[in-house]
Amino acid sequence: MKISRPLIVGIMCGMGLILWAAPAPAATLPEETAERILEIKPDPDAVEKKEVPPVVSAVALDPQGVVLATAGDDHLVRLWDFHSGTVLSRLEGHTDWVRAVAFRPDGKVLATAGDDCAVRFWDLSSNTPQILPEVPEMIRVLAYSPDGKRLAAAGYGAKVYVYDGVTGALLQQLDAPGGDVRALRYSPDGSRLAAGGRSGALWVWNADGKLRFEVQASSRPLRAVAFSPDGRQIAAAGAERMIRVYDADSGKPLVRMPGQPAEVRSLCYCGPDVLAAGETDNRIRLWSVSTGRLQRQLEGHTGTVAALKYDGPRGELLSAGFDTTIRTWRIVPRQEKVSQR
Repeated sequence: MKISRPLIVGIMCGMGLILWAAPAPAATLPEETAERILEIKPDPDAVEKKEVPPVVSAVALDPQGVVLATAGDDHLVRLWDFHSGTVLSRLEGHTDWVRAVAFRPDGKVLATAGDDCAVRFWDLSSNTPQILPEVPEMIRVLAYSPDGKRLAAAGYGAKVYVYDGVTGALLQQLDAPGGDVRALRYSPDGSRLAAGGRSGALWVWNADGKLRFEVQASSRPLRAVAFSPDGRQIAAAGAERMIRVYDADSGKPLVRMPGQPAEVRSLCYCGPDVLAAGETDNRIRLWSVSTGRLQRQLEGHTGTVAALKYDGPRGELLSAGFDTTIRTWRIVPRQEKVSQR
């Protein structure tokens, strides 16, 4: 089975990527068990040294679904052959926790950033970095525009930095009052950039940097945003344990999901009407956007679900967690034809 999407972060020297098949789903819940699990574990030497796997905070899969980038608190970025689980290379140079990784849509460059306040563009043909000028704050999140021409970066400060996705030149500095921006996403057509942070405000800018709208989406920090596949909706959630969906053009509220039992750390649309939320109680909850009702609950992670990615053609959801695992869940039954929308 081929898998294509993002994964976890951080790995330590002497670690390996362990793969195994998940148990067969129970008859009564045929789609609630992960179909595939990947886990980063220390090798035997590392175990003797009492080394433990790093915290998983960022993951990315290249556009071809072949190379997996992982990063974390050991300051390293590793590139893996996703299907065989072998390490292809280590990218060294960051001097602190690597919080974010993102492949440029053409797959030729990997952007990384973290607590050392530096954004790096790695040329994957040579694994050499272009180091962009440092910013005044630690970077927590990166997002490429769909055409790869722009890279947005944000973190503890009150700015969102937009770089040329090819040259690395700084193009824009967008105001994000309150700072601590950990949610950042371009719309599917690249015409809008959304962000959320400590203040609970959701900002949406046009590509030219003009603020399209600002809404108070939460009374507590936002930790995740997601555009619907058609770009008409945007979902936001975080520490308040409430998911809200807005019209992506006007900011008009559309629907609110009932209060969550835990904080939301990741969001992802699984088709036009299903919204997946990864939460701090280690669960993934799938919601109907049209009704605001909970549809399913996916269990298996033993740590916060930090990243989600949906593969529409295969009808599968990929999740990454602080438990150092990546899990693949079948959202659409195999016998059904998966919509390409």
